[in-house]
Amino acid sequence: MNIRIYDTYDQMSRAAADFVIAQLLLKPESHIGLTAGKTPVGMFAALVDSYPSGAVGFGQATFYNLEEKFGLAADDPATCRNYFHRHLLDHTDITDDQLLLPDQPADDLAQACAAYDALLKSLPGHRLDMQILGIGENAHIGMNHPKEALSLGVHKETRGPVEYAAMGLRNILCAERILLIANGASKAQAVANMCRGDVITTAIPATLLQLHPDVTVLLDCEAAALL
Repeated sequence: MNIRIYDTYDQMSRAAADFVIAQLLLKPESHIGLTAGKTPVGMFAALVDSYPSGAVGFGQATFYNLEEKFGLAADDPATCRNYFHRHLLDHTDITDDQLLLPDQPADDLAQACAAYDALLKSLPGHRLDMQILGIGENAHIGMNHPKEALSLGVHKETRGPVEYAAMGLRNILCAERILLIANGASKAQAVANMCRGDVITTAIPATLLQLHPDVTVLLDCEAAALL
């Protein structure tokens, strides 16, 4: 893992945006996996800020997300699709057709999982060019939480009352490059556990990233406090 530490969340977010911009400059037609939640909001804001100047264009790329919630109306603001509209699509040249999530058919979760898994396998080289990840306080990545056995492909995941269609470990680890971002003291233990060189276990899902040859980890100083 290539670990980089920044003084502030804003600096870390700007660096993450620069990684995405570099990927798009290198390969404008990139297939990029996204992650939702609080951590990437600053990265998306930095990308939006870069867009008017022409520093980055998104029009040839295709974007994917780690998961989508099921059983919600299409206009529900809690869906991942609407999250990305708020933070990225509505402020750039990315169209809704460029954002692919496991949300069709919306009334059949098992079929949606199978269809999204087949879509990811059909990509050039059978992989994404870049996957962006966060990390949970229990060191989960995507919706892959600690358990004895983790799913390889797109699968159903239930967290509380919400059902998800979610990428599995094979989908994530097949990406050519992985960018993981984390901020805040609440993530410090998970980050430290992830970076332990002597442990790779499904009980700490993020440790499986040690098996990947090209992982960059961007942290603010609080998230890096226990390294």
